[in-house]
Order: sequence, then structure tokens, then C-alpha cells
Amino acid sequence: MQALDFDIVSFLISKAAARRRTTYEELGQAVGWGHPNGRGLGKHLYEIMCWCRDQSVPPLTTIVVKKGEKVPASDAVEHMRSVLGYFEIQAAQEAVFAYDWSEVQSIEELGKPAGDTAVWLTSFWGFDPSQWGCVGFATEGRRKHFMLRTQAGTLVAIYVTKGHGPVHMRGKVVGILEVSHNTGHAKEFISGDRWFQKELDETSRGKWAYALQVTRAWKIAEEEWYSVDELFPVTYGGSNAEFIGSQGVAVDPQEAKKLLSLTVSETQVYGQTSPIDGAIRSLEEALQPSKAIQPANEPYWVGETDGPKHLYILKLTGDLTAYLGRKPHDLEDKMVVKVGFSRSPLTRRDQIQNSYPAGTYRWVVFRPEKIPAEAPYSNAAVAIKGEDAMKRRMMDEKAESLGGEFFLADEDTVVRCWNVGRFTADKG
Repeated sequence: MQALDFDIVSFLISKAAARRRTTYEELGQAVGWGHPNGRGLGKHLYEIMCWCRDQSVPPLTTIVVKKGEKVPASDAVEHMRSVLGYFEIQAAQEAVFAYDWSEVQSIEELGKPAGDTAVWLTSFWGFDPSQWGCVGFATEGRRKHFMLRTQAGTLVAIYVTKGHGPVHMRGKVVGILEVSHNTGHAKEFISGDRWFQKELDETSRGKWAYALQVTRAWKIAEEEWYSVDELFPVTYGGSNAEFIGSQGVAVDPQEAKKLLSLTVSETQVYGQTSPIDGAIRSLEEALQPSKAIQPANEPYWVGETDGPKHLYILKLTGDLTAYLGRKPHDLEDKMVVKVGFSRSPLTRRDQIQNSYPAGTYRWVVFRPEKIPAEAPYSNAAVAIKGEDAMKRRMMDEKAESLGGEFFLADEDTVVRCWNVGRFTADKG
């Protein structure tokens, strides 16, 4: 069962101890369910019914009734009998009330995720930790629910809701947060501009005020933004999306391990002053204790660990005459490009872009036209050969060097350089 199921079990046991039934509405409110009438709780009650059968304890689900009723609806009773066998409903309820539930060991502990790969899942309307440095909850109870089941430093995977946020992010798992147990009002952990925008929008005004501070954050490489349904089919499919967004759910341990292989880069968190390590690497590598690293003694260091690589060419968009201080006829059909290699061309693009002040100039990936799912080159040594070949060809064709890996050249020259680089790297 999931953590939510054990929350329901705990609530039902508290009702049984008081010899009281409960309604779907009351149950839903107690566990932070998204629908006001408790709609959608049926699949969780089914899991609990099967758990009661397997534990040889009275069926707790028999004390969940419609408002104003003392027994479940007849169709619900028949459904329970199809799983548990024939029983008298009043006798089953009395057995629930009379049972010594203290014999059921550590309900709270059963509901906690276990193991080194414990991860939680929730949804945001976007992902920008540099401006939004917290995880917010609608009520104090929901925040306590999360804190009771986690430790400070728990990892929370973030997917962007399917109905809000940047269109290209919707429904996708885009980042990972390390969440503390440092509590406060959300306003304390969000930049002034972002808070103003949030409160100006009536759809978000006043929401998520009960916050936990984020201590570290990683952005998943855009090439590996999987849909939440694809990355976490058991976790996401086994819970209500509104519930996931309102207080989070523990990720299935086997699904949590999938995160470790994803390519990430650490990003700044609002309110945190510790330096970040922007290396492009797997989450598993990012979570390892820092080790002393010998500084690179060659000009090819790109701030990432070794492993599979892509070649890439970035193109600068915007008014090049203003950028370079040249006349239009000097730049006719020319482009400013950067050649290189990386585990994630899109992340490198973002890192380079973020080193510039915000403005109209943007870097875009010119090549490859479509980034393959698997990096074609096994390590940096192979990719370096391709990058070197592109640089040499640029100079051979009289492209203008703008320093390092940056060049001014016409499109035909850039395409030929790309082809030469790929051919060289393909040979290994």
C-alpha cells in the first residue's frame, strides 16, 4: 500500500477506537483528499480492504458510509463480499469497533517510504528554484503530514501540472528539490517579484502559504523530461493528481531509482548563499559527497563529468550588427556560433544563456536538428576529436574566430564543419 493508504488506515482506526463510523467527506478531509465529497477514494479503500483480509483483521472499510447512513450502500457491501466472502455488515462493523487495534504494529512506520532511494512526488505550476525556494502547502495539517513521513533533506521530484505552467513543461518531471524541515510562510522563501506575480494572479492568490524551505535544487536536462505517467506509472497511476499536488506522495522505491540515472545540473535556490556545482552529470553522481578534483589542464573542460556525449553547435539570435558593432553588409548571411560537446546540449545552452544579462539575444541549438535520445559518443575523449575537427575546419574555411569555441561564419561553412565533426567523432 501507499503512504496515503496507511493514513486512511490510521484515521479509520481512530474512529474504530471511538466506536464511530465516518463518511467519505470526513475521511477525505482528514487525509487531504482533493475532492470535497471524497470521490476517487474507492481504489484506496479497496487496497485497505485487501490489506485487512491479508492481515486477518476486521474490515475497516465497513465503517465508511454515506452521510446520514449507518451502513454502506448495498452495492458497496456486495463489492466487499466479493473480496472477503459473505458476512453480515452490522456484525463486521461491531468486530471493527471491538478489535484491539494496538496489535497492529507501527501504522505510522508502515506508511513511511523506506530505503536510501526514498523520494516524494508533487506538482508545481513551473520550476524556477532561483525565485521560488520552497514547497508550499494549503494547510498546516498537510505540511505536518509531509514532515511526519520524511526527514530533513528528503528529495522531492517536481512535475509541472497538466493544466498550468509553461506549455512545453506540462505533465513532465523537470526538476528535483532537497527539502528541509525549516518551516515558515511562503513569502519568506520566494523573491519579491515572484511573490507579487503570484498574489496578483487570482488563481494562485493566497495559496500554498504553509512552506518548507528548499536547500538544494537540480534541473533535469530537457532532453530527459519524461512525462510523469511514463516515469512514475505506479506512483502517479495509484493516486489522485490533486492529492499529489496538495501534499505529495512517496514514490514507489523501484521508480525512485529511475531518477538516479537522469542527467541534471544544480541550480541556485532563492535565499541560499552556498555556491552551487553546475556540473552536468547524473543525479546519482550529484548526490555523492564532494571529492577534491584536479583542475583541468586542457582547454576542453566543460564543467561536467565524463560519460556519454553529444556534439553540438549553438547559434546566437538577435541583432548581430549591434552585438558585434559591425555594419550590416559585413554580416550578410553570417551567424555567431559556438561549437562544443556535452552530455546535454540543452542544459549547456541554458548555462551559457544564464551567464548573460536578460535581453533580446538568445542562444539556440543549431545542430543537431533533433537531439537523439541516446548520446552517440561514449566519452569526452571521442567527443573532443569531433570538436577539434570542427574548430580546425572553421579556421581552414576562414571563419572568424571570436575567441575559444565562438566563431562568425556563414551557414554553409557551419554545416560543413558540423558534418566534419560528426564524421571524425564517428570514427572514434
